[in-house]
Amino acid sequence: MAEADAQLGINFDSNKLFYAVSRPAQPGVISRIGYIDFSFDLTQSIATRDPDTFPGVCDTLNKLSEEYGVKQRRVVFPPSFECWSIIPKSVYDEDEERQAHLNILMQGTDTDATEAKWHSLSNRDFKLVSIRRKEHIKTFTSLLNGATPEQLLSDFEVGECWLKHSQYHGSFLTISSYNGMIGISSYLLGKLRAATNFTYDDIRDLPYLWLQYASHLPWIEGLHEHVMVFGDHSGKIVETLNAYWDDTADIMVMDSLDKMNLKAGEETFSFPLERAFPAVLLSVS
Repeated sequence: MAEADAQLGINFDSNKLFYAVSRPAQPGVISRIGYIDFSFDLTQSIATRDPDTFPGVCDTLNKLSEEYGVKQRRVVFPPSFECWSIIPKSVYDEDEERQAHLNILMQGTDTDATEAKWHSLSNRDFKLVSIRRKEHIKTFTSLLNGATPEQLLSDFEVGECWLKHSQYHGSFLTISSYNGMIGISSYLLGKLRAATNFTYDDIRDLPYLWLQYASHLPWIEGLHEHVMVFGDHSGKIVETLNAYWDDTADIMVMDSLDKMNLKAGEETFSFPLERAFPAVLLSVS
């Protein structure tokens, strides 16, 4: 077995698990990028800890770790498993106000069964909260063979990984595409500005949904130097939504190592590389 010094980044959607491996001794180089097909929906398997399928997912990750000498695993926590909200810092600073807001967000769910993680924003008068069920955190801890909160990253934190990796400090928008869901995150001067996500049934509904969300969240239609798109059906997402983005922005589907500012022994891949982009960033940042 290889020396255990590598970092494994993981993201998944539908029945595919994407992974990337890097080593600290080789900055800017990816040792391995790949994916594994399963015959079942991974999100559903993990959400329910399905006794017939979940152990197989854990075994697969353990085998990857053994094969590549992985010291640490990091995974993108599915946005469908989280609730995001931006609240005034004045609410966050008051215990009773903060708890009351969390009770409203998690109506119907006992807040003792959830865990809130707070994120700083470029506008210091506000904070972003991501709320996860403790049972899901426990499941992912098991999946990663023991995990700290820093190893369970929210979808919008992929942009923070990009900041760390690229050292870019301008303005950019990230569009992450999942099966029936997109995540939207805005960054300004090296800091997270805001984030949201929404589901859809038909990709043709996205323009309507985009305008609906933009009417309440004007930052979605703000000025951005770059729009970074990755995940499932990225090309179709660009085709459907690019008319609603800043027309001066550089739109990039993260489908090549050159765009990722990385190198690897492999030059061609048997799958759309943009679907593994989160895993790649988690492995190198």
